[in-house]
Amino acid sequence: MPWFRKKEKPEKGKDEAKEPEAKEEKKEAPSPSEEKGKAAEPEGTKGEAKKPEAKETPQPGEIEAVVNEVHGALVNLGLTVPPTRAVFGKRVAAYPGGEAAFVSDYRSEPYRAVTRVLADWLGFRVPDLFEPDALLSDVNTRLSSFKLSVQAKDLTWLDQELNLRKAKLVLGDQERVVRFKDARDLLKSINDMLVPKKLAFVELETWADDFAFLLVREPRWDKIAATDRVVVKADQTAKGGECGECGAPVGKHWSDCLKCGAVFN
Repeated sequence: MPWFRKKEKPEKGKDEAKEPEAKEEKKEAPSPSEEKGKAAEPEGTKGEAKKPEAKETPQPGEIEAVVNEVHGALVNLGLTVPPTRAVFGKRVAAYPGGEAAFVSDYRSEPYRAVTRVLADWLGFRVPDLFEPDALLSDVNTRLSSFKLSVQAKDLTWLDQELNLRKAKLVLGDQERVVRFKDARDLLKSINDMLVPKKLAFVELETWADDFAFLLVREPRWDKIAATDRVVVKADQTAKGGECGECGAPVGKHWSDCLKCGAVFN
């Protein structure tokens, strides 16, 4: 038999592997501008997506400055007094995430950060579904400093479906029969009785279904309405436009309308 050499088949992938090399050889040399761009690109960043810059952590000096600034503003608004600076600092330290988180939130949305601290510090919160006796307990704790207290008598339901109740409020020698659906309604009636005492429970915005209130002596409505640090919900601070449902004046950062209860986006 004639001797011959069997032609070997190329190994799988061998020829394919050569093709990219050939293609690479045909690539045009990069332009001078491209070379410059490559040279400017730091080592280790090629092909990596740029990461968003991390928020700067406030330093102790910055935190102290912001806390002093906010407390001074609250004093100017008549919502606290100068000797409470140390206590206010402790309340800021108890803010979710601590002082640094408070300062970061304050830089982006000052009204939310400060209103939250104020509500948890000097105010009291009331759930959407509340018991009048529990609310009056919080009210009387604050009024006790002025040797005052409010009592509710003859509490009855008028319409449970509408959450409408009726009671007789007694404050000193004043008596008044009131109807109310929520904590806001009941506090408005109490405020009417407190007018001669130059006291008022102001409603702080919570941006939620619950309510928050703060007892203030002779509220400085013009300053409270003008500030961007605290959101107080009252007719006197309704300077931010109109309700789309009923047309009533509303505040700049309010979550709902005082008149019709419409919720804003």
